[in-house]
Amino acid sequence: MRSLSARTSQQNTMTTTDTSSTGGHAADLERAVTVNEEIKRIVVTSSEVRLAAMNAMLTAKRAGERSLGFAVVSSELRVFSGQLDGFMQALAALISGLIQRVAELLKQTRVLRALRMTMDQSDGARELLAALARRKQEHIQSTRQGILQDWEVLSLQLERAQRLCGTGAALSRSAKIEAAHGGDMASTLRQVAEQIEETVGSMLAILTALTAQVE
Repeated sequence: MRSLSARTSQQNTMTTTDTSSTGGHAADLERAVTVNEEIKRIVVTSSEVRLAAMNAMLTAKRAGERSLGFAVVSSELRVFSGQLDGFMQALAALISGLIQRVAELLKQTRVLRALRMTMDQSDGARELLAALARRKQEHIQSTRQGILQDWEVLSLQLERAQRLCGTGAALSRSAKIEAAHGGDMASTLRQVAEQIEETVGSMLAILTALTAQVE
């Protein structure tokens, strides 16, 4: 049987390790929640892009033959906005799942710490508690691996979203060029194009910051 001092020393070591892990998981949870809030902003902005693209199509329709080029670009912008909206919804679902995983990991780490402390104070049920602790540790390791994979997928998806927004920015610039050929509707068409460009630019800035944050 181990001496009291040996058991106390191991307990202190495990407690320190578990406390450190818990702190790290709490930091991961905070980071995931922060990323989630930014993605919510992007989802709202993507809805604004969709509305602006629809407005562009309606404006081009009113302008008639004077804005055929603008009409083509605005149609492409509407397709882009639909793709963007779907992409942002998928990102929101991904980060939501990540938050759940990290929260579960934090909970399981606390349970493991409690098991180890109980195990060290109860020689009678030590083997049973040790088996429970091993299974809990295996579950924690599996969850950690899943979280790492989620962060990698999120990083890749954010990079893809950046490229998609780059396409939207190029389309909005093309819309501004085509707006100049809109005759007496040129000013209105240009305003619509600039609105889309500004909105996409705002989203691109958020995505760039987020990509750097999750790397």
